[in-house]
Amino acid sequence: MPDGAQPLYAAVKAHVRAQIAAGTWPPGFRIPSENQLGPMLGVSRITVNRAFAELARDGVLTKVPGVGTFVARAKPRFGLVSIQDIAQEIAARGMAWSARVLKLGNMPVPRDVADAMGLPAGSAIPHSEILHLGDSTPIQLEERWVRPGYAPGFLAQDYAATTTFALLAREGRPMEMEQTITAILPDAALSRLLRVARQEPCLVIRRRTFTDGEVMTFSRLIQPAARFELSGRASLSPDGSAA
Repeated sequence: MPDGAQPLYAAVKAHVRAQIAAGTWPPGFRIPSENQLGPMLGVSRITVNRAFAELARDGVLTKVPGVGTFVARAKPRFGLVSIQDIAQEIAARGMAWSARVLKLGNMPVPRDVADAMGLPAGSAIPHSEILHLGDSTPIQLEERWVRPGYAPGFLAQDYAATTTFALLAREGRPMEMEQTITAILPDAALSRLLRVARQEPCLVIRRRTFTDGEVMTFSRLIQPAARFELSGRASLSPDGSAA
């Protein structure tokens, strides 16, 4: 395989990308190990290790300690200027969506959420906490608060079979949306729930939806940064500002 025209590790990377592009190694496929691929390509294990590390950093491969190296699946993509159903986003990336309902009921609203929604702190309002998974891998921890009366059937749904998004899109009437995004390092409990290392960054999306100028829902979405993408597209006016 090496022809001297490029560094050996770059040639290994090109070989891996070619196998993926040809469909020989599809998403989720466990590729040969460093010890296996080195002799196959006539290069050292160290050379393959560097190639794998760079491809993992580029999102082409996923390395699972003690298990192997896999062709990365496409990441779910979440909009910056739009709202999508997470179940559909996960399915669109070729993964099976599932969900675990952690909390569901009328619960006292904490001070920060009360301030964001213009409600008295401690008011008991509809609340849900749901862990969304793609192929059994945690993708998003969703916590949602809903203004009383906005979606009467909110607490009666089976959110292991549907999503809060689907219910609110059907029963609610959102007219505006506001989002802010920050990065955090997970604490021990969040690390266990999302199955990420304590030093692996997560992104927190705080979202409010409005109807007639009044906040109807407040959501806090926490997602491992390496497992999803944020994207957005907006029209621009001639001076370059958002239209």
